Amino acid sequence: MKHKVVKISAIVVSAIALCLIVLALSVSSIVKNYIEKHSKEMIGRQILMSKLHLNIFTGTLEMDSLRMYEANSTKVFASIDTFYMELTIHKLLGSTFELSQIKVIRPYVDIIQKKDSFNFNDLLYKYEHRDTTPSSFPKAIILKNIFIKGGKIVYTDLQLHNTIKMNDLGVAIPEMRFGEGDTHAGIHLKIGENATVDSHLALNMKTNQYILGLQISNLPLSIFYPYAKEELNIAQLEGFINTNLNITGDMDHMMNFVVTGTASGKSFNITNKAGEELASAATAEVKIDSLLWNSSAYLLDYVHASGVHLNFIMRKTTTNYTNLLTPAAEDTTSPSQPMTVKIKDLHITNSQLTYTDQTLSVPFTLPVQQIDFQVANYDMNGTNTYKMQARFPEGGLMHFSWKGNMNNLANQDIMLNMRNISLRLFSPYVVQYTAYPITTGNFNFVSKNVIRRNNLNSSNLLDAFNANVGKKQHGVKPEYHIPMKLALYILKDKDGKIEFNVPVQGNIHDPKFSYTKIILKTLVNLMVKVAISPVRFLAGSLGLNPDKMEAIVMQPLQTDFTAQQYQQLNDLANMLKQKPDMLLTLTQYVDLKDMLPAYALFKTKSAYLKSQQKDSTQQQIHYSDIELVNNNDAGFVAYVDTLVKAKSNLPVNASIQDKVNALYAPDSIQAGAQRFLQRRNLFILHYMTTSYQVPEKSLIVRTVGQDTLNTYSSKAKYAIKMTLPGADNSVDTTNVK
Repeated sequence: MKHKVVKISAIVVSAIALCLIVLALSVSSIVKNYIEKHSKEMIGRQILMSKLHLNIFTGTLEMDSLRMYEANSTKVFASIDTFYMELTIHKLLGSTFELSQIKVIRPYVDIIQKKDSFNFNDLLYKYEHRDTTPSSFPKAIILKNIFIKGGKIVYTDLQLHNTIKMNDLGVAIPEMRFGEGDTHAGIHLKIGENATVDSHLALNMKTNQYILGLQISNLPLSIFYPYAKEELNIAQLEGFINTNLNITGDMDHMMNFVVTGTASGKSFNITNKAGEELASAATAEVKIDSLLWNSSAYLLDYVHASGVHLNFIMRKTTTNYTNLLTPAAEDTTSPSQPMTVKIKDLHITNSQLTYTDQTLSVPFTLPVQQIDFQVANYDMNGTNTYKMQARFPEGGLMHFSWKGNMNNLANQDIMLNMRNISLRLFSPYVVQYTAYPITTGNFNFVSKNVIRRNNLNSSNLLDAFNANVGKKQHGVKPEYHIPMKLALYILKDKDGKIEFNVPVQGNIHDPKFSYTKIILKTLVNLMVKVAISPVRFLAGSLGLNPDKMEAIVMQPLQTDFTAQQYQQLNDLANMLKQKPDMLLTLTQYVDLKDMLPAYALFKTKSAYLKSQQKDSTQQQIHYSDIELVNNNDAGFVAYVDTLVKAKSNLPVNASIQDKVNALYAPDSIQAGAQRFLQRRNLFILHYMTTSYQVPEKSLIVRTVGQDTLNTYSSKAKYAIKMTLPGADNSVDTTNVK
């Protein structure tokens, strides 16, 4: 009986063992067939595989060529070449689920986004509606030796027509303990042909605190272009970025994280829709002290950039930056937290700004090169001191500094020092305003500006040398009609230097205030002032009284000059020495209606005095002698009466002037007066050329034309005028205020 029981027991055990063996051998096929047959029922997706091997004794699962298809499609959504998992079975007895090894070889997933929808939304829906009844098993979940190699992710945004391919996905996680312990994970990813992403994650599963190290190499900015063009009207976004960052945070508060580390880039370039370059940079680097995302605080140790190029094009109504930002939808969110940006060292070196003005008749382009821009301890919300130096073409230098607060411009200090700047660079502007092109010259410009409570007090010192202009371009309609050659010639000193200061004052918030217009108006007004009255300007520059240099006022019949009149002639001679290329014109004006009878009286008195001389060889009669003869002098009256009796039947009681007029024919008096005026012209010409060696080519002394003489009715004078031969000396002050 005993042997029979043992035998039966052996048969039962053997049968059970055989069943288990058969089950172990057949379970793989059963599971594979079940998954492939019922996958659409379970998850709505077809799943196929070429091989599934499940060992219930060792706890291993291996699958080959696993493929999941798109919902209702024959297109593969995700696939795995090889999947291997090993479960530590005996740990299940202690309610611990432990996978001692997970290996995934060449996983692939094709992610497609259309607006806010993804091609895996149906999977998330099923997952979100799973049975969430709590279970007491297992007490712990441990995943060890997770290894992924050769993965590939393809992401396509149908709305933006953008595809990003991520290759060589690699993941290494030595151990992951849910609910306790620390987890370390390393991930490697290749984006495109050359970009790589490497990260290391340290996560405390109990506190949910993490540290993520992120290293990115040669990531092309072009992959962000489809997203950037949603906010910017740009045609091109190029460049490469690199990072070495550490991100510290809390899984329970995803937006509360801190970033430290460095980021750099190279070959940046951005263009607008017209293909015009907006900005580019050869290199840039940032060292982050701490970036506090949740509090909008960005604290940086330094920002360094080199080879930056900004391109600015001014047009009549737009610039190349106009409409750069796309129209934004109305923001209905609550105001965001104020941003804090602080940079200990902001430094841009070896850079360039190209400014182009296409509003002019001749386009203007100015490259400002070798720009060095620096700010120490920059505070976005505080007062900063900005310093910049740069070079202009043909050896020009510039130093600029600005101290102020971007959020409050009421108080500022601005200093601009430009040295050895070629005037020819700005010729298009001079042509636009005056029609004259600049041919030679350079200048220094020092501008000191102090703004307090929005009130500007500015000093602008201009120092120019050898400034010359070419021929007036008659096809140009200038804003101001200024004889530039004359104005520049007068403004120069004997060494060819021009120096003057332009003060500017005003309230910067006044809508009518324009710093540039004030400077321009001041310069134009100065040019006009010089051109209208070069004699007055020269007199002032030599310390003379300009009011005394408008004209030499005299008596109509003067034959000699007073001390003041001689001094005026002397001053004019000295001016010609300062400006030897100028032509001095002295034009004589007299009231002929008053002069002719006075000349008849003058001539009669002269004859009377000669008749009183006993010796004909005595000295000539002078104007001062004639002035001493009174019209009522008995001898003179008797002399006139004697002449009148012989030539006229005038009554004895006629006036002395009527008696004198009767002595001469009108044509004779007219001719005599003209000769008198001409003798005075010759006297001045002789005096200037002999006493001061004024070249005859530099001096014209003349009497105004007969038509003007017949209508002139003011004081006798010599009008003074200085002109530059061969230059346009006309001035139109219509647009000058």
